[in-house]
Amino acid sequence: MPTTKAKTKKRPVNFYEENYIPYRNSSSDNRILKNPAEIYRFLLDRVYHQDTYCKDAAMILWNHCRGITSRNYVCGPAGSGKTFVWQNLQEIFPRIIIVDASNITSDGWKGDNKVTSFLNQVDPADPDVIVVFDEFDKMVTPRFTSHGDNPSSAVQSEFLKLIEGKLIEVKKAGSDPVLIDTSKMSFVLCGSFAARAEEIARSKSNTGLGFMSEFETHKAFEEELTLDDLIKFGLIPEMASRATRLINIHPLTEDDFLYLITEHPYSPVKKLEKLYRIRINLSEDYSHQLAENAFRSGLGVRAVTSELQRAIDTEIFLGFQEDPKTPKKEITLG
Repeated sequence: MPTTKAKTKKRPVNFYEENYIPYRNSSSDNRILKNPAEIYRFLLDRVYHQDTYCKDAAMILWNHCRGITSRNYVCGPAGSGKTFVWQNLQEIFPRIIIVDASNITSDGWKGDNKVTSFLNQVDPADPDVIVVFDEFDKMVTPRFTSHGDNPSSAVQSEFLKLIEGKLIEVKKAGSDPVLIDTSKMSFVLCGSFAARAEEIARSKSNTGLGFMSEFETHKAFEEELTLDDLIKFGLIPEMASRATRLINIHPLTEDDFLYLITEHPYSPVKKLEKLYRIRINLSEDYSHQLAENAFRSGLGVRAVTSELQRAIDTEIFLGFQEDPKTPKKEITLG
């Protein structure tokens, strides 16, 4: 009879070793979700320079998978990766819904994007989801009408009912209204709250005028925002009191963006190389220009990706004009 070899168990590969392959499992039932340190490690492969935020996000997801829901505020400048973390976590937990909160209106006001519109994406029989509201600060910014009304306060009052964990009636097209239990949901409310951060920086800076005074400047987001700061920005106290945690993430520097663009394993250049199946070379000057644009625009790597894609499209088009039969395998930008 033929003999069979006993299977030997392979030693796990650590993330710092050359042959380490990041997790790619898209199932919500996998071993990463059983350990918050594994979720954190998964994020470290993809997110740069926001280690504390990655740890917090790992705990939010791990707790949620165990039925411990939460309401979390995330503050930080534009382009620093507030929603990028959750876009990556969708790979291992697809039940994450990302909502643009910038144009949400309350019932009775114009607009199709209401507080509960996202519930149309939720299965009433299984509402176990994490909902990430991007640009949440735009939703709570006070906007007074000519009659002195503040629509943002009305929106927040409706939102309060949502995050308190209520049965919300949802009217789905072509079917009878259904009830969805929001107590099964976790919420992540992301916003820059830049006006308040800039106000704090101005209050701590001085002009250097006066006897024995020294010139001193502070930049926005050097000091972490508190829930009291969010209330001063426009958040109603009832909303602030429901917070499980407040997470502050810090600005990326121009050097950080340069590393993200040119060297990080998940840089936009590497992603576009895989997408187009082409080798992309960036000149040193062009790399620095992209990093400066990402830093100064406040749009971060998103702006860089858009600019690179336009430049690549142009080069590929010109390449086909020169030789219709042979597409370019390598392009140089800058």
